[in-house]
Amino acid sequence: MRQIINSMRALLSILAIVSCLSLSGQQYLTRQGILTFDAGSPLEDIRATSNSATAVYDAADGKLGVQVLMTSFEFRRALMQEHFNENYVESEVYPKAVFKGVYKKDRAIGTLNIHGVSIEVDVPATLIKAGDTIRLNASFVVTIADFGVAIPRAVANKIDPQAKITVDCTMQVR
Repeated sequence: MRQIINSMRALLSILAIVSCLSLSGQQYLTRQGILTFDAGSPLEDIRATSNSATAVYDAADGKLGVQVLMTSFEFRRALMQEHFNENYVESEVYPKAVFKGVYKKDRAIGTLNIHGVSIEVDVPATLIKAGDTIRLNASFVVTIADFGVAIPRAVANKIDPQAKITVDCTMQVR
């Protein structure tokens, strides 16, 4: 009897390990995703890039998450970066932009939270699998005012009220 119980324990342990390995093979992660933000106008080039976005994708259920620290966006000019963080997105109060949702039929569908405001989004996206990686690409436009970010009148002609966001994240098997 004791031998049967030990055999069952061994079998259950092997099944648990195999099941964990198969689940981990379906999850992908990066902490080096590239996000760009472009709200430039003919009068001003307002473009920033972050190379440290985190993205997670679960191939089993389609769950997708992307987040970026607002202070990780780098602008061409330091003063622009300072204004972006202090006056517009208020990075000390709202440190991250976060998307939580699912990938379904070439769409990223879920909730985008920027500046403490959550909005349901449904944007075109692609996931391309190559070996042990999956690459997420998306490009979409957000209306800055929808997220509670005010643009002062003095600079309104320099900032496009529609910001183009691009996402390029190559995720590895987790």
